[in-house]
Amino acid sequence: MSQTNKRTDEVPLVLRLAGLWLIWAAWCSVSGWVLSAIHRLDGWGHVALLPVLGFAWWQWLKATASKTFPSANNSWHRLRRRLRRPLPLIYLTIAALSLLGGLLHVPWSSDALSYRFPRLLYWWGAHQWQWIGTVDHRLDFSSCGFEWQLLPLLELTHSDRLLFLLNWIPFLLLPGLTFFVFRALGTTGRSARRWMWLLPAGYCFALQAGSVQNDGYSVNYLLGAIGCAVVAFRTGRTACFFMALIAAGLLTGAKLSNLPLYLPLGVLLLTVLPRVRWISWKTPVVLGVALLTSFAPISLLSLKHTGDWAGDPTDQWNVKTHDKLGGLAANVVFFVNDALQPPLFPLARQANQIAGALQDRAQPVMQWLERSHGHFGRMDFGEMVYEGGAGLGFGIGMYLLLLGLGSLFVKVGDRTGSMARELPWAWRAAPWLAWISYAVLLMKLGSPHTARIAAPFYPLLIISLLRRPRLATLEAHKLSGVLAGFAAMSVLPVIFLTPSRPLIPIQTLADVSGKPALKNLAGKYKFWGGLRDDLAPLRDALPPGVTKLGYAGGFLDSSYCLWKPFGSRVVVEMGLPLGGDAKPPAGLDYAVVTARGLQDRYAMDLPTWLGHAGAEVVFQFDRNVMLDAHSPAKYETWYLVKLHR
Repeated sequence: MSQTNKRTDEVPLVLRLAGLWLIWAAWCSVSGWVLSAIHRLDGWGHVALLPVLGFAWWQWLKATASKTFPSANNSWHRLRRRLRRPLPLIYLTIAALSLLGGLLHVPWSSDALSYRFPRLLYWWGAHQWQWIGTVDHRLDFSSCGFEWQLLPLLELTHSDRLLFLLNWIPFLLLPGLTFFVFRALGTTGRSARRWMWLLPAGYCFALQAGSVQNDGYSVNYLLGAIGCAVVAFRTGRTACFFMALIAAGLLTGAKLSNLPLYLPLGVLLLTVLPRVRWISWKTPVVLGVALLTSFAPISLLSLKHTGDWAGDPTDQWNVKTHDKLGGLAANVVFFVNDALQPPLFPLARQANQIAGALQDRAQPVMQWLERSHGHFGRMDFGEMVYEGGAGLGFGIGMYLLLLGLGSLFVKVGDRTGSMARELPWAWRAAPWLAWISYAVLLMKLGSPHTARIAAPFYPLLIISLLRRPRLATLEAHKLSGVLAGFAAMSVLPVIFLTPSRPLIPIQTLADVSGKPALKNLAGKYKFWGGLRDDLAPLRDALPPGVTKLGYAGGFLDSSYCLWKPFGSRVVVEMGLPLGGDAKPPAGLDYAVVTARGLQDRYAMDLPTWLGHAGAEVVFQFDRNVMLDAHSPAKYETWYLVKLHR
């Protein structure tokens, strides 16, 4: 056998490592549902299932073991030489700064604190998954793959400080997976080597590496599924085909919005079937695991409780478009807005005035977009990129734009793109089919954060562009490498200054300098920092020993901060089912309520409910409900009440 064929028969190290991570993610989802079924969703339940995880890891490593052993010295020397280049150094800087930010700050994101963390804590407290039925329906119908991974770490540490690792560790796999998939699907070696470091610098990936968002990390599910399908096609390894199926399940288990990606992924997997021995007793087991890791369980439960497989028949959050073509156009505007948003932009106000004037001249079009997309407003620029809505971002957006413009003036090399023409038909088609998937997402999803949510779609879309002969030729020029370096570097200032995890001591600098501008900025960072634990005054007012606490917050409110310290207190949602007049459940001595929450749950004002429940206010404080430090404060009173029995 030739050396080339030997290498072809091997499973790349990055895929073997990715397989371990995929097995961990699948084990978390399967154990979550299984333990819920027997009412043992707790730390001891997960400990009892650890041997299953260890056995699965051993089987994967055994099935993908290498037949040849490359020289460790040569491999390390080659890796060290490559990591000294500018793009790898920028990637290592992003990874190191993300780790530092995650270790220094309590993780925070609006989505995580408003529904992902609370729903997980309710399940943990009940020792099983449950349909909560509270005022924010996202606690019930949203995909829960990320939450199932959070739970074992939360049970182990009783802290949220290390939860960011569930994003940071997959970020370490992203370069290797990107190179392998880009190369396998027909990009040139130079493009694949460049994008393995450039893609992780996309804002939706780099900013979420130290975060608790669940968009960027799921790109590894797509890349892992494609990579395993490629290896299964080349080598006939059934284990890799099975792993691709599990990764495909995890893709929608993370977010239902990834469902359209089953089109290109399904085409790739179908071509693998004739090349592997998939007819065996293992196949139904793997399919069962893939289904449990996917959106299927929550979809069936949503259908049972709401009559709608997606779980949101009333579109509570107004995230369904009202016109498909208009929704597509509106989301394209969001994408362009994201690509044009500089990382730091002091002239944002002036730019918004110009953009507003231009949009005023296109009122009929703007009104059509607003009718089609419930969250469409105007193109709007901020002073800095915000993690919550960031997509690929300014750096990669400008790099692709310059590549497109520059490709108009280059001559195509004779053999450029020849590799893509030699690929199997499905591998050639998959990146183009991803455009259909992307269009479906844009036509269906009426979210203002579509650019972030579409993170797993970007690799295949980029591959389809890079396989164009003119772009491939241009990427071979040295100038393209320089532009790629600047594109990757553009995210670094945001990592240093992001309100979620600032790495610069703004308050210290403001105190030392005494400049009003810095003091104003420090005040904003103080506001953002307070959002991490904004219910601390209520929690501190609780008498010692309160292990069970009632809660009746309103829409957009969160009980998350009331659970701390984790594992020592259970928070109970009151007023369920909504609209009833049931009194607080037995065993509650204290509860936290708001006037808006009582209206949403009981259709009662505060005095009426206090009389109905036999309660009295023992502590109250005013909480700013705004999440934007630039907007005027809007306060809402929160009450700690004592329930008399």
